[in-house]
Amino acid sequence: MEITQIDFQQLRIKHILYKSKVRSFLYGGTFDAEFFSTAGPIDAWFTAVGRVRYASEPAVTSLAKLHQEMNMLAHELYTLYSNGNIDQAHEGLKSVEIKSDLFIEILSNLDRKFQKI
Repeated sequence: MEITQIDFQQLRIKHILYKSKVRSFLYGGTFDAEFFSTAGPIDAWFTAVGRVRYASEPAVTSLAKLHQEMNMLAHELYTLYSNGNIDQAHEGLKSVEIKSDLFIEILSNLDRKFQKI
């Protein structure tokens, strides 16, 4: 397996974990503030790998921006949930799913592009 495949697989796994953590706190789990901060694993990936090895790839910039949007949404959903607006928070999970699907699509396209090189 080439380094690009490993890099993108790591990001895919981190993203799936991220989405699971969002779902978890919306259904009674604990909100992990550090995980959803700029020190979280996906932001760390972009800092250590994405913006280093793939700095010239516009798709990596798109992924980082999309993750920031998802992180803002996760915080908004947590606030809704914490304030007792549980149904609204659960409804917001649909937006997380839509953004997640787009994230995976961009990542998959990027992975395919590098497999061809």
